[in-house]
Amino acid sequence: MEKALGASVWQVAGTSAPVLDIAVPYADENRNQALLSEWQRQVGESLPAPPLSLPRHSEGTYRVRIRAQRVADLVVEDQHSDAVAGGTGGANGHLEDRIVTHITLRGEWRFAARNQQARAAAGTLCMRWNEKPWTFEVARNTRAVAVAVPLSAICFPANTLAVSAEQSSPAARLLLAQLRLFAEVSDDLGPAAAAAARDATIQLFQGLVDDQVVDDDAFAPALLKAAMTYIEDRLLVDPDLNPQAIASALHVSVRTLYRAFGQQAPSSVMAYVRQRRLERARAELISTRLSVSEMAARWHFADGSHFVKAYRKHFDETPTASRRHR
Repeated sequence: MEKALGASVWQVAGTSAPVLDIAVPYADENRNQALLSEWQRQVGESLPAPPLSLPRHSEGTYRVRIRAQRVADLVVEDQHSDAVAGGTGGANGHLEDRIVTHITLRGEWRFAARNQQARAAAGTLCMRWNEKPWTFEVARNTRAVAVAVPLSAICFPANTLAVSAEQSSPAARLLLAQLRLFAEVSDDLGPAAAAAARDATIQLFQGLVDDQVVDDDAFAPALLKAAMTYIEDRLLVDPDLNPQAIASALHVSVRTLYRAFGQQAPSSVMAYVRQRRLERARAELISTRLSVSEMAARWHFADGSHFVKAYRKHFDETPTASRRHR
């Protein structure tokens, strides 16, 4: 087990001894009290214990081992735990002033709060607003790196308590690379460099949140307006206009773009693109002598028949009828 920890790309606290290393038999009738008492004896208030509850098994031993490191005002912990349940945040006072991120390397964490559920399985991460009370369950032989960030440093969108992401996503990869390097070199940085590295790490945490969740009140309307402006400018000149290209140009994820349209617009991204092309084509149809085939090619429809079919569906008349009526 120690070999697996040492071989990991994560080197929280280097090779120092764990600040917490407890083993309690699952069959012990006083296992919960024994766990909390030993936790208090080993680390006291320097690492407060959340309320914990061990399952009852006739054999086997529960073990928890934590290595901890403070990086500026961030707390980074390498946590190994067997099966346990408990609570965190809220009234029990455990890290209630923090945003806590679990980066799961093996096993699984499951969280629940206010009818919201979050999960951090191996290969994923979960950021939680810990001011609210959470319950959690940990699967047997779970290992995660937990990072506690000051609550005031991260802005969570309204009505969002947790954000999950794949560790392989671009935003997560960038964050984890920065976090690993910062933890590795933090003791050797001067004050100015340490402050800059801390701020950069916080910005990457915020970027991950923003990349996963749209804040309806603050972000979605502005994103929708920017997307519509970009689409209008590219309708004619870009035959390959698509959600991926639009999201890339606006520096957001495709998921974020979809959500902004879903919450703020009456149609999907590509439905809006087609609608605006048809409306622009109709304006030209009644003011120019371009043929239907020429109009279809100009506005990037596959051919004249596709253009006529889409036009009739949208305007309830054919292009020829529109031209004749005008």
